[in-house]
Amino acid sequence: MKAIYQKEDGTRLKEVDKGVFATGEEANHTFEGQLTSGGQTYEIIRSYVTNNNKPDEKLFVLEKGDPKLKERSILVGSGGSNFIGIYKIPSSVTVTSRIEAPETVDQNVTEVDGNFVFEVKSLKNLKSYEITDIQNARLVQTGDKSGTLSGTSTSKTIPIKIPFTSGDKVSVQITVVVKDVDGNTGDSTSDHTVRKGDGGGDTQPGASQQAEVMEPSVSAVIQADSRGAEKFDVLQGIPTSESLYVNALAKSYLYRNKFTETTGTKQYPIQVSKTYTLTWTETHPGPPDADGNPTTITVPRSDTQTVTKNYSIERKYSFWTIQNLEVYGIQKATVSNYALPSGTVTLEPNGYAPPTVSAAHDASLSAHITDPVYTNVTLPGQTISGGSSRPPVPNEDWRSTAESAIGKIKVKNDSFVFNGNTIMDNRTVEEKAPTPGAIPAPPMVGQDVLYSSGYVIDASKTNKANQPSTGTIFYTLVKGIDGGENKSYPIGGINPVTVHTPVVNQASVSDDQAHNQKTQPTAGRAALILDRPFTVTIPTSGPHKDIKGYGNRDYAKYVRDKQIWFPFDVYKADRTTFVPKETWVSIPVGQIQTTFYLPVWVDEGYYDVLFRTFAENSPASFTSQMNANLDLSNHVATQVVPVEVIGRLYDFRITDIADFAWESVFRTQKGSATPTGNAYWVGTKGIDGAPRGNTPPYVLPVRQGSHPESGKKNVAVKTGYHVKFEVMTKGNMFGSGDGILITPTFYFVDSKGKNRQEVDLYYHSGSQRFIRIGSSDDVEKRYVTLDARLRNVPKQELTGTAATLWSLNGSPGARQTFIDQYVKDAKKPTYVGGYDIMLLPPQLRTFVGSTQVPSGIDAARANASVQRWRGDYSLPAAPYVVPKGFNLAEYGRTHRLDDHAPVFLKDGYIIVNFNIETIRNQDLNHPHLQYKNAPLDNQWRMEGFQRSFVDPYGATFSLLDGDVVFYHANLSSYDDFGTGGTH
Repeated sequence: MKAIYQKEDGTRLKEVDKGVFATGEEANHTFEGQLTSGGQTYEIIRSYVTNNNKPDEKLFVLEKGDPKLKERSILVGSGGSNFIGIYKIPSSVTVTSRIEAPETVDQNVTEVDGNFVFEVKSLKNLKSYEITDIQNARLVQTGDKSGTLSGTSTSKTIPIKIPFTSGDKVSVQITVVVKDVDGNTGDSTSDHTVRKGDGGGDTQPGASQQAEVMEPSVSAVIQADSRGAEKFDVLQGIPTSESLYVNALAKSYLYRNKFTETTGTKQYPIQVSKTYTLTWTETHPGPPDADGNPTTITVPRSDTQTVTKNYSIERKYSFWTIQNLEVYGIQKATVSNYALPSGTVTLEPNGYAPPTVSAAHDASLSAHITDPVYTNVTLPGQTISGGSSRPPVPNEDWRSTAESAIGKIKVKNDSFVFNGNTIMDNRTVEEKAPTPGAIPAPPMVGQDVLYSSGYVIDASKTNKANQPSTGTIFYTLVKGIDGGENKSYPIGGINPVTVHTPVVNQASVSDDQAHNQKTQPTAGRAALILDRPFTVTIPTSGPHKDIKGYGNRDYAKYVRDKQIWFPFDVYKADRTTFVPKETWVSIPVGQIQTTFYLPVWVDEGYYDVLFRTFAENSPASFTSQMNANLDLSNHVATQVVPVEVIGRLYDFRITDIADFAWESVFRTQKGSATPTGNAYWVGTKGIDGAPRGNTPPYVLPVRQGSHPESGKKNVAVKTGYHVKFEVMTKGNMFGSGDGILITPTFYFVDSKGKNRQEVDLYYHSGSQRFIRIGSSDDVEKRYVTLDARLRNVPKQELTGTAATLWSLNGSPGARQTFIDQYVKDAKKPTYVGGYDIMLLPPQLRTFVGSTQVPSGIDAARANASVQRWRGDYSLPAAPYVVPKGFNLAEYGRTHRLDDHAPVFLKDGYIIVNFNIETIRNQDLNHPHLQYKNAPLDNQWRMEGFQRSFVDPYGATFSLLDGDVVFYHANLSSYDDFGTGGTH
């Protein structure tokens, strides 16, 4: 802060350092009325204040005569301030001057009106004035450059023009010199600067409002449909073909704004005029009076003088403008994830309206301020009487009048309306426009705005865990003033998605227990019976991962294919569509159970049936997992079902009885070998329990009442006569160590069907008497001839069997030679055992399987798959019957023992009961199949065996499974031929 003493031309006389002051702090200085510099005395005529930021701008100007001219007090401005005192050499003629003109004008102003005003006081009458220097201005009237003055005090206002030729300011300086009648002079120099501004005001920025919300707070989720009832937890897994929804949330709009207040002042020039009527009297010599003395006369004088003063009136203004405005509305959002269609979806806003914005900005000052309308003021005239001299025109200050004549500046803001709410009011008001409000904080959009569902995961997408998600939200510029462009923001934190298409495989194979004749069924393996249908079950339901949407349920929706692989040949259910072994077969997904048929030529034994269920997204190269693809790296669920292929033992039947009483049943005529085709079967049902077509009496056991002729209703079979029988097998019973083991058990029942009991049978052989069947003494050997006359084995059956054996065994020599030898050997007796046990060996077996097989199948093997076994059995001609376990030897020691001993059971029937088993590979200790004693299947009952009958005499007989023939206990073949012989 300094106090500067200088002359009107700017020459510095003195400088005082006032020290350092803070902005706004009060500073004071008192100028001396006179000072001496360089031997010259000066007096103060003017003082003012300057600001260091605008050093050529004079503030608070006071002229000589103002009581506060020397004592100055201010508040220090920003940048520092200075006190300025203007001094000049004293004179008897004192002149002060000023230039009245605006300080700021509009940019388009090319010329400014103003006044040069000077005021004079003198000890002597004034004479004249002259403008000796004028810079950057011109006089309106060139004649005003000089003129006459009168009186000892006066003032004069001279109109001037200030031209703007270039630049943004012009500084004017004018010097006037005044003389009195004695030639004394006084002078005064004034300067003034006019600036060009925007609208001519002294504009400076005021307050500022800045606000922004440019962070969208965006988030998004990818979840399983339907929202609020999600079926799956996508973090853990969601299958293909299921659908997803995508939901994003974000601020409904974004914005940025900067509002700036503009404050300033404007100077308005105004002229105030007043006309003075001056009156006075002058004394002039008059005519002499009557005495001749000189006289004076008073002559009235008058004059008018119009005084015009130019004032510059300051008016303030304040308004707000939009320096920057950016408002953004949501355009869309994109979300990307492996599981989404094409990897990316776009969410277009639903039910969303971007903010409505109406805003206008004008940078020009003229758009925001309206100058007051006013006219120059003419005050009422005034008459001034000067007495005997011309009165001076008074120097009046009409500033208050000028102030009253000019109204306030009208102002208005830029306009800004947001969603119908006025943020910046652009209504016109006086002096100070209203402060703008704030843009409301943006709410988050509703959950349905950026939401879409039904995005189905493509079935071609393989399983992948924790696939990352990305997203972008896009905002479009709704309104931009001095900035703004469309924006996009990444969406962070979107959950990953795990694609895991589940499949299960709980496949099973039907366990044909009802037809499983194995002596010891194999635990843990499903029984598949040759030449029978079986069912595979490939459910699409079952347990999977214990996560949401999975668990134990049906997964058919996600299955592309179900396949089964048999290690053996099969037929489809139609028994015509052949499926070669080791072939994968597809099963329709919706078909849970599928029936296949097991060809008879399949080898008996253990196998594993394979299953696989393909997820719909299985790749060409896949991995698998048992039961279910719990590990998502696997796309196929597999299953292995252990099975056992098992043969059959069935169709036991009696085909001939040697007893002459039965000849007519089996032969077309007496003495003929031609069979009738009659046979006695186990029952009326076939191998699988379906009706065979035979009816009683052609069912076992052969007993009284079995003879179809009414006259022979009492006929059973006499002891000593054999019965011929056949039994069938299927499976691997074509080996050289295979056979049929038949173990007879003997029972006695009286003629009324009562008192059935197991018995021992004795017979005589030569000199050896009472030999118990089954004892060590029982050495009777029995033989059976395959191609016996009354066995009626077809020649083709024999030759076919021979051909098959030759093919299967690779026998040496010519095929026909082998066949011929086989046929020849078939006429030879074959040892089969005794009364207590029989083993039908391969020599009594023929092959009867069909040779009509699919291409690639060995016809000989198929032919050998079905076997017919033939045998005979008879009791001794004279058996002796005692209860089972009866000690006949002991009885003989205490009783008379002969053929007629009362201990023997005679009035009734001997029942022969067969236990029939198959033997594989000569393993007599482990029979393979059972006819009646298998744990799971009693084939005897399967074929319809009835466990009781009523004989022709009304007696009811109870039967046991395996009963094949009733022998008369008291009738023998001896009765037909006489006594003699052993059997």
